[in-house]
Amino acid sequence: MPRTHQVAGRVRAVGRGGDAVIETGEGIVLAPGGLPGEQVELELTRARRGAARGRIIRLPERAQERREPPCAVADRCGGCPLMIAEMSLQRRIKESFLREACEGLPGASDSELVWVAAPEELGYRRRARLAWFGQTFGYRQRHSARVVDIARCIVLAQPLQRAWDATREHLRTSIGGQGEIQLSLSDAVVVVELRTSDEQRPELFDACSQLSQTLGIGGVSLRSSDTGKPAVWGEAMVGARAHDGSSLWGPAGSFSQANDRINQMLVEHVVALAEPAGMRVLELHCGIGNFTVALAETAGMLVAVEQDASAVDACRANLAARRLQARVVEGNANRPPKGRYDVVVLDPPRQGAKDFFEEADHWRGTRRIVYVSCDTATLGRDLRLARDRGYRIDRMIAFDMFPQTAHLESLVRLVPR
Repeated sequence: MPRTHQVAGRVRAVGRGGDAVIETGEGIVLAPGGLPGEQVELELTRARRGAARGRIIRLPERAQERREPPCAVADRCGGCPLMIAEMSLQRRIKESFLREACEGLPGASDSELVWVAAPEELGYRRRARLAWFGQTFGYRQRHSARVVDIARCIVLAQPLQRAWDATREHLRTSIGGQGEIQLSLSDAVVVVELRTSDEQRPELFDACSQLSQTLGIGGVSLRSSDTGKPAVWGEAMVGARAHDGSSLWGPAGSFSQANDRINQMLVEHVVALAEPAGMRVLELHCGIGNFTVALAETAGMLVAVEQDASAVDACRANLAARRLQARVVEGNANRPPKGRYDVVVLDPPRQGAKDFFEEADHWRGTRRIVYVSCDTATLGRDLRLARDRGYRIDRMIAFDMFPQTAHLESLVRLVPR
């Protein structure tokens, strides 16, 4: 259809990706920048994955809780699609994601949805993934691989912003091609991780060395292929904040949550729902030990499974540093060691845990399943598989881990019916 084709419609909802779901006379259209209830006029642009997409050009009727975003590039950067909404509306939008995932399942209508708000709306991120293309440094544009130049990001914690300033200053003229940049706040310093598949000039290595010596930078790593070890300047170990305020250490590239204070509350709730005291506990996708060290404090027996070998080593080291006992297994978390477990705690990636829930032998007779999810679509699929195995929802908690974005961290407990 022509790119200039225009239609009018009303926003029915905001989808999990942050785009408005708009009802028009020509069907559903997805477009960024709309809020529930708004009347919009939009230009149809293209179809992607079977869905019509568009660009909002006018708002004849605006939502009462629409606001001017505090970031000047919010409409170009793909990071914070909900920054146009007051926090009260952001909450309702995100709660709807978890309600839809649990809708119609046993126990869902009887369970209160608990909301855990972020203490800070801005300046909360202690971990961020950015990118470069040529000499442009910033975030990727929404629904595009294009990098938007971003000098200042108001959701970054101040140490990350200072590290971003230094990264742009030191690397802009020496780096080539394109790639990803991850900034991770570890205690009082920031680790800068660079990933690229493009060949780099010798000048970049000198620039990375200089960057690693900058005040506030703990270390820099550069990985130019998927194989082999990265080049490292300084100390590239990444420190995440444990539930008790101490540090969990892992190698560069290891996963940790971006919001320390919300993560601490998440761990506390996971332990409270797992009730691990004296129990036989199975933890899946344990990473470097975010939940493991808390569960191990009281569990009668704990088996933790993780696929990444370096994360397994880090998890073991974090347990040993606290003189805690657990069996940490390197392997497929969807195919864990067979055994009898009272409690299962799992925190899978966005793909969810379909294989695990389809194989009931791994968790037959489990008293409680505590499921942490970063994607409510795969969560809803897996909860229906658990229902078919005789489980019901007992608790639902939503954590606003990423204010201003459409991402939601969810926690659901399942018990036998």
